[in-house]
Amino acid sequence: MTVCAIICEYNPMHMGHLYHLEQTRAALGTDARFIAVMSGHVVQRGEFPILTKYARARLALLAGHDLVFELPAPHACAPAERFARGAVSVISKLGCVTHLSFGAECRSLEELRCASEKITATYPKDISLARAMPLLFPEHAKIFTPNNILGAEYLRALRDIAPHIKPIMIPRACGSEHDRDGSAMYWRKKLFAREDCSGLPFYHVLSQALEEGLAPISLKNAEKAVLSHLRGLSQEGWGAMPDVKGGLAQRISLAAKESVTLGELYANAKTKRYTMARIRRVVLSGFLGITERQALAPPHIRLLGIGKYASELLSAIQCPIISRPAAHKRALGLESAITDQLTLFMPTPQPSGLEWRSGVVRGKDETPAL
Repeated sequence: MTVCAIICEYNPMHMGHLYHLEQTRAALGTDARFIAVMSGHVVQRGEFPILTKYARARLALLAGHDLVFELPAPHACAPAERFARGAVSVISKLGCVTHLSFGAECRSLEELRCASEKITATYPKDISLARAMPLLFPEHAKIFTPNNILGAEYLRALRDIAPHIKPIMIPRACGSEHDRDGSAMYWRKKLFAREDCSGLPFYHVLSQALEEGLAPISLKNAEKAVLSHLRGLSQEGWGAMPDVKGGLAQRISLAAKESVTLGELYANAKTKRYTMARIRRVVLSGFLGITERQALAPPHIRLLGIGKYASELLSAIQCPIISRPAAHKRALGLESAITDQLTLFMPTPQPSGLEWRSGVVRGKDETPAL
């Protein structure tokens, strides 16, 4: 059985994501089965997603995924290297995945593989590709795109963790009909500006969340709570967080005391050394209590959604999976705490406990999904 994994956020799902799925299916054949490993209630850019993980799992199932698994928060709100290794660890543990498909701007998979291997051979394993690429390929600025860096990290993670899984690179359709409708950032900006987003695939899922006041979720909906928490963090609290070496914790702590909005905090902390994405991730980690210890722990295997061919895939999976959250409160304690915070940042805040009340999303289920 051909089983292809796709690592995703779907924040929100757009036509480019459908193009990726379509091209991957064309490469592997119509009998291929698809598994999504999707960021839960935090995303890599250091923000909450605009929709809950349950609504986005529903989108993934409507698009053709057969199973949806969660990428836990410490691995989702992370630099490209940890994001890739966490997701590939989940895929590897499942024991049934044969391929990993991802999109990139490189001309070919071989070009990206060569860059990844050259960097691995030249620099120690603890240096990220984002840092190494400009040093090793100063004449090839085009290769330094976020998608290429993430793709190269996927290749490095596959080589170290799951060499039996075959990578498939789908060139991004820049300028095509699938790309002209906009990136995920384009659609998020339209959504926050209250502009028409009916061009998104499966818009009824987003429309329902908008009508019920469950979207768009944003840190700005209660940013003073974030600043208040950061101002009260102890030195030990800052030191326990991931990715704060080199004085970044002190810089963000000071910026939190001098700023009255998150925008000001990000701007005050920003330097050439620290990217905006890294600052946002540290801010969110500090607010949510994500620690370095959690970031280094193996990811749990949490099932979020089941689709058309779920039963045959579940029978092939070779590791224990979490499908009933309420029975695994210790393992999902951090995710529950994050979900309880996220529901306060909805346009219409919700009570706590959503993590324990929510079951697995079913592909044929058209009932309201938080």
